[in-house]
Formats: sequence, C-alpha cells, structure tokens
Amino acid sequence: MPKPRSVAMRRRMKFHLPMLTRRTMRRRSTGKTHLPWEILLGATVLIWLGAFQRVSGQSFFTLVPCRLEVICLLPPEFDTSNDLEHEFCDQLAERLASEQGPAWRVSVAPPSFQDRAILRAALRRDLNFDPPTSWRKLALRDKVAVVAVRRSGLGWHILARDWDVRVERLGPLVEKTVPTWSDVPEAAAESVRQALVPVARIRLVEQQAVRLDLQGSLLMAERPTLPGRLFLTLARYEDRDGNARAVVPLPWTILQSPEGPPAEDGSVSCQVISGLKNPLSARRRGRVQLLAWAVTPQVRPVTISLKNRQAPQNPLVGYEVLAQPGGEGSPQVLGRTDFAGQVEVPAQAPPGWKLLWVRHGRRVLAKVPLVDGSNEFTELALPDDDPRLLAEGYLMSVQDQLVDLVTLRSVLIARLRARIANGDWDQAIRLRDQLLQLKSREIFSSELTQQQQRLLCPDPVGQKQIDKMFEETRRLVNLYLNPREVEELVKEIAMKAPRRSDTP
Repeated sequence: MPKPRSVAMRRRMKFHLPMLTRRTMRRRSTGKTHLPWEILLGATVLIWLGAFQRVSGQSFFTLVPCRLEVICLLPPEFDTSNDLEHEFCDQLAERLASEQGPAWRVSVAPPSFQDRAILRAALRRDLNFDPPTSWRKLALRDKVAVVAVRRSGLGWHILARDWDVRVERLGPLVEKTVPTWSDVPEAAAESVRQALVPVARIRLVEQQAVRLDLQGSLLMAERPTLPGRLFLTLARYEDRDGNARAVVPLPWTILQSPEGPPAEDGSVSCQVISGLKNPLSARRRGRVQLLAWAVTPQVRPVTISLKNRQAPQNPLVGYEVLAQPGGEGSPQVLGRTDFAGQVEVPAQAPPGWKLLWVRHGRRVLAKVPLVDGSNEFTELALPDDDPRLLAEGYLMSVQDQLVDLVTLRSVLIARLRARIANGDWDQAIRLRDQLLQLKSREIFSSELTQQQQRLLCPDPVGQKQIDKMFEETRRLVNLYLNPREVEELVKEIAMKAPRRSDTP
C-alpha cells in the first residue's frame, strides 16, 4: 500500500510547514532572537566542562584542608584540673592553626580515660601498633597527632607522633626537652609540626616521572618545597563507603623530588626509582588510590635477605651484593650472602638512598633501591640461578679448552706446512697423525649437546641465557675448528709423499 502512505506524509507536510512558517515570520517581525533551550543547555555544559577540566588538572586534593586531630597526654597532676588541660589545648591549637592557616583544620583535646592506654602504645618506639577502629575512618579525620608531656630531670620531655588515616601508618617519633613549663606549648607545637609526615596522591605523567598532589597545598600561604625528599609508594584499596580494605606498599619502589620550587598548581614532580617494571601503571581492580608517604633516611645498618622465588623456604647462598650510593658512580661490593641468604648493608653518613645490585656470576639478577635505615623492605625474592651458574662455569672451561686446542692446532699446522715445503715427509706424516688425534668439532658439539640437556633452569629467563651461552660456544667451535684446512693438508701429503715399498 505505497500510495496511501505517500498521501499521509503529504498531509503531514502541509500541516507542519505553515506552522513553521508562521513561527519564523513572527520572530522576524518582532526582531528578537530566541535561542532554543537545547543550545543554552549545551553552552552551559561546555562551560562547566571547561572549568572542571582546569580544576581536575590540578586535583581537588590540593584544595581540601587537612583535618588534624591532636590528642594531648599531660602529666597526672593535670588530671585534677580541667582548666589547665583546656588552657594548654587552646594554646596548642592556636599555635598550630596560625602556622598553615586554612590548609589545616585543627582540633586539640585531652584524651578520654579509655584512650590513655592506646596513646601510650602509639608512643612506643616499635611500630607494632593496632589503632582503634575510629582511627581508620577517613570520613572523620585525616591525621591524628599524639602529644605526651612528661617530667624529666632536665625539665619537661615532649613526645609526638603522627598517625595518618589514609595510609594507616605511624610516623617517626619526635622528642624534645625544654627546661621550663612556659616553653612547653611552643615546643609541643614544633614537635607536632615535625611529626606530621607529608602524604600525597600520585598523578601519573610519564613512565618514570609522576606528580604529587599534597593535601591543601593551594591553601597554604607558602607552597611546600620538598627538595630531595624521598617517598614510599602505597596502593589504598577502598570499599564503597571510602574505608580502606587494604593499604599495600609497592615493593622496592621510591619517589625522589628534585631540587627547585613546586609547580603553580601546588604539585611536586618526582622521579620514579624502582626495581620493578612499570610499578605504578599496573592495572588494579576496584577503587584504588596511589599514595606517596614521605620517609626520612636514618644512619643505621639494614640486613637484606635473598629468598628463592620458586621455593621461599630456601635461601640464596653465595650471591654477591653491591651498593651504588644515590644510583651514581661505580657500585661497591658489600659482600656475599651467608648460609641464611643474608647480607648486611652498612650505615651511610649522610643518609640517603642507594641502588643495590644482586649479582650471581656474570648475571645481574636485580637492581633495587633502598632507603638508608629503612626496614620497609628487607626480603628480596629472586629466581634460583644455580643451574645457570653451573652452565656458565662449564662453558668457561670449554672455552679455555677451545683456546688451548686452537693454539696447539695452529702450531701443528704451521709445522706441517714447513715440513711439506722442505720435503721432510717422515716428519710431515708424524705431525699429520698428531693433528688427526686432536679433539674434533663433532666431538665438541656432541659434548655440548649432552651437557645442555642435563642443565635445566626453572627460571625462563635463566634458561634462555643458558641456551644463548651454549649457542655462542657452539658458534665458536664451528668457527675455529673448521676441518677443511686439515683435510686439504692430508690430501696434499697423500698426493706428494712417496709411497713406502714393502721390504721382505
């Protein structure tokens, strides 16, 4: 039924065209331009997207103030007087708030009776600390700073430590001693400022370069400068409510900020130093945040353990460890791993970081960064390289035999040519027999094939290196033990040497 459809379409066109014409004439007659609502909505969306792109380029994290909760643990004599406690807390809050202004939201309060045991545990020198559940809620606070004031023989002893909710870690313990009580509020504020560890979100820029967005950096009166600062990298896995399911440090990966002022957007550029390939760009499931936690090098030795990757209960014994301070210069030998697979990295002054080389024979198994005095990563899992080292030792002996054989073979060939030129056929035949008794190319190749079949390495990379070393040795054998030259001399003797007559 094509004809009725065409009629219906024509009727619709006749009905709509006059209406469109009337509206157009009405707008033209009034002289006003009315933009359709779709155009206005599109322009609004474009403007909003442009503004969002400018703000998101520098990250909202730099515009969010840090919510700092300070808990003061004062001497027992202050428990009887609430006025002294509140007065000290107010003085400390005023000093901290005036330091960074709107970049911090500071609240200072004395602890409850139930929290005193938790605070004392947080101020111990060891880092085995189990915080309360409320200290893990990111919706309540960003950091908790614990301050304790104690009497000492020289006056007042102040301790401070930082607990970061986002990375769920305790910072280093800061201690100060002042002679009089009037110096305690200022010293406590200074201890809190030193105890707070910078935490930043990692923004990927390049494969070996990132930018760190420090919380509230754009709200500070002066942009933070972190020249030469070292950071550990962590991955925070969150649930739907924003709480951490796990905070996992990325092994053998650090960030180093260069010398110079920060960028205009408040971020700090850093170089990625890692023993892994693409540690930050790996795919991770779920809601994941990459965070940087500042670390301070210390002057103390660190013990490194090398374990077998395929069998972690087996240590790697006899592996050579070298250190390259700052990743520059020639590496220095520290020693070999003992029967437990351990080697001690001595302290360095001034402390910094060093690049550790693990070498086994001629092969460099790993290059990993280590912050001086940091016990964050002390165990390194590597493939078992003993089969490859056995192959390397065997092939080195084979190459030594090949050098001796090629030298002896060249001497015999030179003497044989001289005897043939002089017509001394008896000596020529004797030299020919000695030359034919030398190990031939076929025997060498057969021995190499048999030994290669016996040496199997569980590490695929090590097995490839074994095969490559055998192929190189086989190439040298085929190159220097070419039988053509010997065969030509044997034929020449057979053609020119007089035949011996049989005597009765």
